[in-house]
Amino acid sequence: MSQFSIRNIREISNDPLTKFTNQIAKKLAKFTNKQETDKLENKEDVYSNGQDIDTVVKFHSLNSTKRFIFSQPFYPPTEPDLDKVRVWLKGDNLGNTLNDISGFNNHATLVGDPLLIDGYPFDYGINSGGTKSIALTLNRPTSDLENAEYIKIPDSSDLQVAGLSTGISYFLRFRIKDLSTQGGQARTLLEKIDDTLIVDAVIVKVQSDGKLIVIIKDSGTEYKKETAAGTIAANTVYDLWITYDVSGNVIHVYVNNVDKTLSTSSDTPNYQNNVTDYSLNLFRRGPGSFGYTYGDIYDFEVLREKVVSSTEVGYHYINKWTLANIAFGQVMISNHWATYADTTTSGASFSSSSFTFSFTLDPPSTSTTSFTSTSFTSTSFTTA
Repeated sequence: MSQFSIRNIREISNDPLTKFTNQIAKKLAKFTNKQETDKLENKEDVYSNGQDIDTVVKFHSLNSTKRFIFSQPFYPPTEPDLDKVRVWLKGDNLGNTLNDISGFNNHATLVGDPLLIDGYPFDYGINSGGTKSIALTLNRPTSDLENAEYIKIPDSSDLQVAGLSTGISYFLRFRIKDLSTQGGQARTLLEKIDDTLIVDAVIVKVQSDGKLIVIIKDSGTEYKKETAAGTIAANTVYDLWITYDVSGNVIHVYVNNVDKTLSTSSDTPNYQNNVTDYSLNLFRRGPGSFGYTYGDIYDFEVLREKVVSSTEVGYHYINKWTLANIAFGQVMISNHWATYADTTTSGASFSSSSFTFSFTLDPPSTSTTSFTSTSFTSTSFTTA
């Protein structure tokens, strides 16, 4: 009786070197098989030592709908601006890479076996039905790679504290599902060192009591701040803004649009053990260290030489997308919006500047008809 194996679904690469290696592996397996079977008294007992391919199939049912009723205008956001926003990641896909949509190509490596989930109750304001948001879950206890999953962005001057003249701002939308320490270290949201001697660095972590700790090291001096205990609770979605102003070395921490009262922290940073890797890490410290975060990530941004103001934080918290003063649900999203037109009780009115009209005459005619801003009006053009 023939048998079906899911391994047969995945084809071997067409790369010449891979194909050559595959053929060598098969010949070696055949030779090894022969040696083993020659040792058996009963040649019907055959053991195979061949190439194996692990294959995984994941199904996600995350459907969204949007009904445009043209009852309100939509406005373009100010980000990405190809200036201050140097990285913008969204936790909305799986694979080896999270694309940086800032335009600066600071693409991130996604390590492990994370899951895409419905980000409820968070709502981006762009869908009227179905899933309102999507997030990535890392380091879940049921994963074979628990405490081995993280997001890593290669080192770039765009991400460094070193060399700042004005300041830097970080934004992270996240949800922690376990506040207990991991490997003896507090859960780490963000960490980066800029050099081997750790002259410039940043680390953001959450203690088991919900206290948020921010440490920024600039030119060898550490500026350490912390919130009150209970600031961060498990299973709650947070919009976190951290700003550092070089003038006065001032740190602000905004949690869900609240400028938190900070005190000087006596916490020890405990930067990563491997001091030769300058990548920016999310949901862990650098390589060779503990503090992995079990939770969900929605968005991450770095704005270099930009100290986001409390007013801008407020705008962003309301509309969920941009520092611009735009109402919730009225932010234009690429490939997710339609042209705005006013509606009246008598029907829709169109103008030549906002509406493109094409038609075919039946029967075909050689004559042509054109519309102008004068002739194409609500009085001369009606709809059934």
